[in-house]
Amino acid sequence: MTETDQAVFPQGQHDMCGKGVTFGKTRVWAYETSDTRTKQILGAAHWPAVTIEAKRHTPSLVTFENKLPSFNPSNPYGPGLVQGLMKVDQTLHWADPLKTPGAGHARNCSEPENEDNPVCQPYTGPQPAAVHLHGAEIGTCYDGGPDTWFTPNGLTGSQYCTDGKPRPGQAVYTYQNSQEPGTLWFHDHALGATRSTVYGGLAGFYFLRQPSQEPKHLPSGPYEIEMALQDRVFDTNGQLLVIPPSNPDYHPFWGVREFGDVATVNGAAWPYLKVEPRRYRFRLLNGANGRRFSLHFGGAPVYQIGADDAYFDRPVRVNGTACAGGDSTTECSDVDFTPGERADIIVDFTKLAGKTITVTNSGSLDTPLPNIMQIQVAKPLTSPDKSCNPAHPIPAKGICARPVPMVRLIGPGGRPRVKIDKARQFVLNELSTASTQPRGGNIQEYLNNTLYDGRESPSIEREFPKDGISELPQVGSTEMWQFVNAEDVPTAYHPIHTHLVQFQIVSRQNIDYQKYTKLWDGSFPSICKPTDVDFCPGYGPPLSYRKPNADGAVGGNPAIGPFLQGRPMPPDPGESGWKDTVKAFPHQVTTVIVRFAPTSVPVHGSKPGRNLFPFDPTKGQYVWHCHVLGHEDNEMMRPYRVVGRRQ
Repeated sequence: MTETDQAVFPQGQHDMCGKGVTFGKTRVWAYETSDTRTKQILGAAHWPAVTIEAKRHTPSLVTFENKLPSFNPSNPYGPGLVQGLMKVDQTLHWADPLKTPGAGHARNCSEPENEDNPVCQPYTGPQPAAVHLHGAEIGTCYDGGPDTWFTPNGLTGSQYCTDGKPRPGQAVYTYQNSQEPGTLWFHDHALGATRSTVYGGLAGFYFLRQPSQEPKHLPSGPYEIEMALQDRVFDTNGQLLVIPPSNPDYHPFWGVREFGDVATVNGAAWPYLKVEPRRYRFRLLNGANGRRFSLHFGGAPVYQIGADDAYFDRPVRVNGTACAGGDSTTECSDVDFTPGERADIIVDFTKLAGKTITVTNSGSLDTPLPNIMQIQVAKPLTSPDKSCNPAHPIPAKGICARPVPMVRLIGPGGRPRVKIDKARQFVLNELSTASTQPRGGNIQEYLNNTLYDGRESPSIEREFPKDGISELPQVGSTEMWQFVNAEDVPTAYHPIHTHLVQFQIVSRQNIDYQKYTKLWDGSFPSICKPTDVDFCPGYGPPLSYRKPNADGAVGGNPAIGPFLQGRPMPPDPGESGWKDTVKAFPHQVTTVIVRFAPTSVPVHGSKPGRNLFPFDPTKGQYVWHCHVLGHEDNEMMRPYRVVGRRQ
């Protein structure tokens, strides 16, 4: 992890806005990849990182070294510039390597008595970093959770873990690569600072290959291209710019969502790609901090062959089929994904020679970003296209189809094909002063109204006093998780991501959120409600977590059954396989089935108490969280522990 200058804009060209800007290089954080033994640089520092490819069942030994420089006020454009630009907010519950007094507590930094308070200043100490392999079936030591951070000078978080005894500023991870092949990615995950480190550039693809278990004859070589879609704001010096805070009366630098006005693909602003008139495979990643992308490929045929880190059984035509979202979706798109999600697609340019396609985005929110990139079908066909036709797969031969069908936990009509060992219902909510204060805005985001440290949430601390961890699934078990997004704003989506395991989407269903919220608010003790707030922020759920409600679900919330409206809606075609991140839209209940076993285990091959991972997942803890990075940085993340015995 290092700092480098990168050509994000066309070098030497001038802006078209009349500001007199000549584009130079942009300072970013990036991963540089080298061979551990020979020290040969295999991939120069770049945002995003040069892609790492691994083979299934062949472990990768990775040494991560944190060489991120700290900001120096006396030399602001020298090493450490990115840290100075990112402005880590120390009023959040964050890594806090220097243990600054008062850190982790909201305060109004505009008040005179806080003028010189170090918590009200951007952090400029040794930069913490934690590398998470997103989508990996992996032991807790190598998962890269938020508390595994380490700094260049050797300070470490409470969950720091490594192989051997590396030098200060290093962590050595063994990626076993035991899971099914697919598209993973790695990114920074430092507690309370992920929105800054990823915005600064710390992200990269990680492909896991196993040709015998992947669809045959997919476009490959120069016709297989990974694309990390993000959005950024830049100043007139061409440097990264962070948007103003959401609620400066509580957090001087934190923003609930960062929306850029510049689209970047693989670290380049509004790029173009020249292609031949043939089929291409695009591995797409939404690596944005908070933006939802709803992509349109100008009428070119688009087939999706996988989602997140797993292949579908066969390609599905997705043009105009991404329609989930209720009131938050204005039109159907070809590919719709929120931060953390991936889409593995084939785009057929065979009949589009000489055409220019602008990839557009209808997923506007706050700052619209209608244009993403341009695809010019301008190159001559260099050889016949021998890739498989996704419109006509041959499953029996594994051509454009999985040789072995995926394990399906859900049958026709959304009915589970497996025994559900436990059901959980969670409410996704937030604390905001937008309607009560002139400069109001978001203060905190919550999973089940619970803080990251559950011991600070009274109802959770009462039932789980040891460590405040309330999600304790048994290894090998299968659970149904339901996310109730009762937020009032139609565009307040939450992409929910689980570490270690993947899941399958059962349905989304509308809920009378106003009536449900009224009951939920009224279930809290009145003594804990602040002025002008109808619930108890960060209290935990209003009822006993362990006691099942009328729906038979634990989690401490009133049953949602009486408030459901209409029929359950199946997932979009592009969500029809295993997922590790799911969009939970407002005014809806999103239901998934999550199994605490590898995705390759047969449908009835997993039983509670039986560990089928090639490692022990009961050692340590994982997290689940919203993948809007500003949300996870400000409490919308919870640790969970896999247990050997039912609890």
